Amino acid sequence: MAACDLVVPKSNAPPVVFKLLFKCLVAEKAVDFDTFSSKMKNRFNAMIRITQIVTFLLLASSGALQADDSGKRAIRNEIKAIIEEGYYPGISVLLIHKGEVIMREAHGVVNIDTKEPFSVDQLCWLASTGKIFTATLMAKLVDEQVLKFDDPIVTTFPQLSEVKLREGGTSPKQPILLRHALSHTSGLPGNQWMKQNGITEDDFKYSGYFFAKTPKEFIDGCISIGLAAEPGTRMLYGRPIDLSACVAEKRTGKPFTQLMEEKVFAPLGLKNSTIRPTRADLEKLAPLYQSEKPGVFEPDTFGLEVAERQASRLSTAGGGVYSTLDDLGVLMQLHLNQGKHNGVQLVDAKTLQKLYQPQPGTNGRYGLAFQIMKSTINGESTLYNHPGYSGPVAWFEFERQLAGVLLMQSNTVGRGKHHQRIIDRIHEMIPADTNSSR
Repeated sequence: MAACDLVVPKSNAPPVVFKLLFKCLVAEKAVDFDTFSSKMKNRFNAMIRITQIVTFLLLASSGALQADDSGKRAIRNEIKAIIEEGYYPGISVLLIHKGEVIMREAHGVVNIDTKEPFSVDQLCWLASTGKIFTATLMAKLVDEQVLKFDDPIVTTFPQLSEVKLREGGTSPKQPILLRHALSHTSGLPGNQWMKQNGITEDDFKYSGYFFAKTPKEFIDGCISIGLAAEPGTRMLYGRPIDLSACVAEKRTGKPFTQLMEEKVFAPLGLKNSTIRPTRADLEKLAPLYQSEKPGVFEPDTFGLEVAERQASRLSTAGGGVYSTLDDLGVLMQLHLNQGKHNGVQLVDAKTLQKLYQPQPGTNGRYGLAFQIMKSTINGESTLYNHPGYSGPVAWFEFERQLAGVLLMQSNTVGRGKHHQRIIDRIHEMIPADTNSSR
């Protein structure tokens, strides 16, 4: 075999090994230096350079993995600290970064009596975090030209033209639009407003507003309770978002539950999500607690009451979904992927973008069934998210290519601060890139 035909086997050896090998070959006269072709020398030099690059990449990868492990450890420690401080019995977390699951785990217990561990597969009541499902459904119906975000609801329910302002008894200056219902700016009384003004579910004359069984009954309830503000001018968070479910049912002739199954759950393969949980589902449902003092948990039956109401009455667009960590993660990834799921465009990206735009009357912090938050930790990013009464929060961020879910089942005072503590640790691990595409 001629010297120029020498074949060097693949090796993970460092560059010095190749140099020593060559010297040994020359010393043993296995290779004549004078006849060793420049081409072969170039091959050796190229292999040395490649080996150096591979070594650098391996070292960099090792450092990145260590940093990644350190970041996850910080997140894990924060979650455990919040549990140990007595704010929640258990918490689960799911993080999807650039399409890959990088963290999926649960800590603590789901039941404080039995001490059953909180699991990543735990079925939970999402409460207001379920509004993200409603937003997605509405975007799909807009895509299908069934409705428009700027549709006056009075075109679907003409009797709504009778609604008046509570103060003065006059008609509003503009009609209530679908976008008003989705952004809580319809002018109809919200939860806090009613509490401040002494209106409760026990008030029989407003029973249609609280206990409607059909869209017509809810519209009549809206007329009876009247407007606390001009549409589009003030955010009054709560029940008025159910107007969107009424419009969807009337326009399609299908129940809201069926629409959610056909347009959202089924296309995304969400087999553990439901609006009307069965008896078997309820047996698996995480117990709900409420806590006003660390370490003190009282049973909360609100999630079960919502399930019972939806079994016999109008489904709520604002808080009626029961789901799991993974199913909610799939939904958030759909939004992060701008409407694509498994390579299929399920919802038009431009339609989804309308959900994320701050709406008038919300001080820039609410879109169409999405909260809008900012972060400046490890770069600047926007979190499109929604928390819930029962403790959870789900979000996504274009700048970090991140989708995240935190599930807990306790209506704990100050839960937003607890969410933020965990999300801050997540942001410390995953930097924002302002050049990320949307």
